Amino acid sequence: MAIVDSRLTAAMIGAAIGDAMGLPVQGETQAALAQNPVTAMRGYGHFGLPAGYYSDETAMNLATMAALTHGFDPRRILNEYRRWAETFEYAAYTGPIVDIWPSVQRAIAGQALGSTINEPTGLIRVLPMAYYLFARFGENLFTQPLALTQLHAFVALTASDEANQIAASLYAQLIMQLLADHTLTDALAASLEAGLTHWQHQPAGLDFQVLTQLDAKRAAVMAQAPPTSRNILGVVWYALQSGSDFRSRLLMAVNLGGRADATGALTGGAAGLAGGYIDIPHKWCLTLTRYGDIVRRVRLAEQSGAFG
Repeated sequence: MAIVDSRLTAAMIGAAIGDAMGLPVQGETQAALAQNPVTAMRGYGHFGLPAGYYSDETAMNLATMAALTHGFDPRRILNEYRRWAETFEYAAYTGPIVDIWPSVQRAIAGQALGSTINEPTGLIRVLPMAYYLFARFGENLFTQPLALTQLHAFVALTASDEANQIAASLYAQLIMQLLADHTLTDALAASLEAGLTHWQHQPAGLDFQVLTQLDAKRAAVMAQAPPTSRNILGVVWYALQSGSDFRSRLLMAVNLGGRADATGALTGGAAGLAGGYIDIPHKWCLTLTRYGDIVRRVRLAEQSGAFG
């Protein structure tokens, strides 16, 4: 399969670029970024890393994808995360991991997760899982009990809160709708309607109703608020529905600030799938660290048959 025809490549590269674009400005305010906006790959920011270096979102996406080539096994998935944290497999560089959520550290160490309400660690790594579920269950996640059971077990590896379950299911449904060739506009609307209906009787589900009323002001507030899975997903949803192509959607998300690596990765994954590989600026691909290795890993995953 040519790289321009690989939908898994478009999403995984798009997510990695979004991660790398957002990492240097992680924690910056929207006001600061308005004065010095991100317009291309930038280095030596928050973590002092060269341009194109990605972080935990991409590493865990790659680890998840590798594990799923053998089928759905939560223990294998967690073992691959452990390989990343301990041996730097899937990492952008060899050395100490500089950006890892505390709940992920606890999960890898076999400890109790504790509260994860301010850690979107179920949401940020769900992209490959959505591809896996689509290959087995089709485009409608919320009508498939086994798919929901597997997704719940997947999210629970690193996140103990219901909001992570809701956010991950909404994003996974979006990816599954895009894989079924729905337009991004239609996929966003259908995923939100189906997800909010499914979760309407759960207390945390009511909190996600705000995604039906997103505007620039609300998205900016979410970006600067604690990084709950709802806030992270709200920024992503707003960026996806406001932009016109990969570049505009990704820059919208990153320049809202906050946890820009997380919002960038999630926006880049969906935008990459929606627009295809040719919609991703080639210069950004060339700057991405280990671009060739990511493409190689995607090809191996595709050859396994696990992703359709």
